[in-house]
Amino acid sequence: MAEQPNGTSCRLLAPKHTRTLSAQPLSSRKSHRPQRGVSPPTRTNLLNAKVVANFRATVALQLPDDGGVEKGYPTQNLPLLVAGDEVRCWREDGMLRVHELVTRRSVLERADRHWVKPLAANLTHLGIVSANPPGIDTLLIDQFCVAASQAGVSALIIFNKCDRLTAEERTQVDALIAVYKRIGYPAVMVDTKTPNGIQPLFDELASRSITLVGASGVGKSSIIQKLLPDRELRIGAVSKATGLGSHTTSVTYWYQLLEGGSIIDSPGVRQFSVSHFDEKSVREGFYELFDLSDECRFGNCTHTVEPGCAVLTALQAGHIEQFRYDNYCKLITPSD
Repeated sequence: MAEQPNGTSCRLLAPKHTRTLSAQPLSSRKSHRPQRGVSPPTRTNLLNAKVVANFRATVALQLPDDGGVEKGYPTQNLPLLVAGDEVRCWREDGMLRVHELVTRRSVLERADRHWVKPLAANLTHLGIVSANPPGIDTLLIDQFCVAASQAGVSALIIFNKCDRLTAEERTQVDALIAVYKRIGYPAVMVDTKTPNGIQPLFDELASRSITLVGASGVGKSSIIQKLLPDRELRIGAVSKATGLGSHTTSVTYWYQLLEGGSIIDSPGVRQFSVSHFDEKSVREGFYELFDLSDECRFGNCTHTVEPGCAVLTALQAGHIEQFRYDNYCKLITPSD
């Protein structure tokens, strides 16, 4: 979890942590009785929908089978709904009432001094963007990989601005892509300037739901524009359906991609960063090291100095990349 300039931080949580998320304390949650004057829903008349955006008292909902976007009214018993949430609704007097939140598979949260606030739900991948310029930072990439692992989602590694690479730099990026793919991460090289430069990313997004993270200057906004060329039109449609302003600078939006998959775009998520992880989280987040840990002589092996360490043996044999091991050591070493 990392501190933001405004004193907040972001983190990903696996499903087991999501059941207590709420816009109000647990002790003040209301019962599941319907509001006065509203007919109780039945399982047969509930509609499935996806939350596109949250506007506090109301939400924008994408209805199934290209049913368009409509304004929804969450009942008071529900926790705070966010982009990507799957919900069940029913119609009453022309209004679409949100009755039930389907259990989240993952959730990206922002924590402040008072409580934890969800930002986006049901991601399958954290899209980690790196580029040169400003410089490819494998330590930051590996930190984000650990964050994704702790959330129970995968990482998709995106090397942007490949049109600006020299032949030597491109060879180096190709080598990094090969390393991450061997570990099990999908990885692509893209650019936002050439006609088909973004296509490798489109090819990876089918049936996946991602949000983009990365250092400042790596081109996250440019990638969003390429993935969503009609983004302003979609925001306009949401604004028309809900009767609310677009609020593009503060609202998190879920978008279905035309070529398959979906993306959650959030100003807060784009500034998501990572800092300290405990040693256990780091060990579990470096998959190629973790897979060898059962072969170590000691169950609590740190993979640094212990005799009979399977990781050190694999490193010496060239089966583990030196830069990955070096990053692992940096992340388990407490900072001053």
